[in-house]
Amino acid sequence: MVNALIVRPGTNLLSPTSEGRAAQYVRMSTEHQRYSTENQAAAIAVYAAQHSLAIVRTYKDEGRSGLRIQQRTGLAELIDDVRSGRADFDHILVYDVSRWGRFQNVDESAYHEFTCQLAGIKVCYCAEEFDNDGSVIASIVKNLKRVMAAEYSRELSVKVHAGACRVASLGFKQGGAAGYALQRELVDEDRLPRGIILSKGQRKHLQTDRVLVRPGPEQEQRIVAQIFREYVVHRRSQSSIARLLNKEKVPNHRGTPWSDDMIRNILKNEAYIGNSVYNRKSFKLKQVMKKNPPELWVRATGLYEPIVDTSIFRKAQVLLSEQYVRLSDEALLKKLREALSINGKLSVSIMAAMDGMPSPALYAYRFGSLRAAFRRVGYVNSERDFDYLDARLESDAELSRQASLIATRIRALGAAAIFNESTKVLMVDGKLGISLRMARYYTAPRHAPVWLVHRRTAEPAEHLLALRLDEERNREVRDYFLVPLSEMASQVIALTTTSRSRFAAYRCATVDDVLRAVMTKVGALPSR
Repeated sequence: MVNALIVRPGTNLLSPTSEGRAAQYVRMSTEHQRYSTENQAAAIAVYAAQHSLAIVRTYKDEGRSGLRIQQRTGLAELIDDVRSGRADFDHILVYDVSRWGRFQNVDESAYHEFTCQLAGIKVCYCAEEFDNDGSVIASIVKNLKRVMAAEYSRELSVKVHAGACRVASLGFKQGGAAGYALQRELVDEDRLPRGIILSKGQRKHLQTDRVLVRPGPEQEQRIVAQIFREYVVHRRSQSSIARLLNKEKVPNHRGTPWSDDMIRNILKNEAYIGNSVYNRKSFKLKQVMKKNPPELWVRATGLYEPIVDTSIFRKAQVLLSEQYVRLSDEALLKKLREALSINGKLSVSIMAAMDGMPSPALYAYRFGSLRAAFRRVGYVNSERDFDYLDARLESDAELSRQASLIATRIRALGAAAIFNESTKVLMVDGKLGISLRMARYYTAPRHAPVWLVHRRTAEPAEHLLALRLDEERNREVRDYFLVPLSEMASQVIALTTTSRSRFAAYRCATVDDVLRAVMTKVGALPSR
């Protein structure tokens, strides 16, 4: 390696000659060996010795892109220590401007540096030719370097995307899981098998190797064929097929109960007729995930023998396209009258059991409440309280609002936070999964008032955050309970007002308390 500076064992470059104290920040993505954290640290050590600074703390991000701070735990921790006053240093040493970040908005890089300056801490770029002293020349050069770092990422993104599309057009898989009834086979550049089937989480090690998708276990292939047959031939709904598979205890690749989304994804997946489709969505420069029009998709066909007959697959696509035609209010009421005529009464369970029946939530959305929809078709049941159904939309909206608020606050603390609307799971820093649920107020004869929390049979998270609603209307959140799933032996738990409850220790009075509890748990988990 040309001009690489390596610190030999026993070399002492960190001995302070004055009172100056410094923290070093090093970052490496997957670019060049010259940017290894060891080489950065060596150059920083020389700079520190030359400027009489003692390095008292190290913040490190390895294998991290410089585009966003959310995934960079080292920089996020550094900024948090500076903001909170925990920083016990007056200098921050960084190899060069690009190691601080390749932010697409160059003002973001300046913002984080300005945050440090407000706290009286100077950021020094050790390998740059200019001194970051606030002079006009330094400011111009530094801003130019930031623009160059951002532009480098943009140009690299275009090249990488073009290369990925070219490789995908040849039928090779570009990352991600294979899917149900499929598997990933490792091959060399000439498509010759390596004799290795990659399991979940495994990756290729040689740059020249490639990955092909192949049909998986025969039992899973038969299940896929059954799903298409039930949907196309027997005209079962997606929810009905999911119930059938769950009733028969058929496992899937996620280890969770089958859902409508899983069935729909299988029905839409061209991999089951031997095709590969790439670039349906793009997430360029880690900015915004967007769906691409079909003309931009990269499709490779006939890669292997189809699992499902092509004609059945095409019929399924026609049925899927027809399924999402918007029904008029009168068409919805007609289906409701038919359900009432057949069953003599109406309920959520009756609607869910009928094939082709729109969801209760859709009726509540269109007609203001489910009870109002029932009244429109002449069904009034005075014995049943539909308040909890009528409040479903409000409850879902409030849960999403709270989740968005918590995720935003977590990101402001420097950790990554992604909320999945379909599963209601908040993933923090890629390490901690939190399932969000509403805890509704409930009273029953001869029982003290409680708040009921319903958990799934198989929760895709380690913790459950229960949002406890008010007693009067079950609309507003009064406090929170961050409960480990290991404490929830049953599918339904009851929260009470007494401090002697075994769940009282998990109560968080405010969102700030939730944030502290979450960040404490994230900090205690090992890095993945």
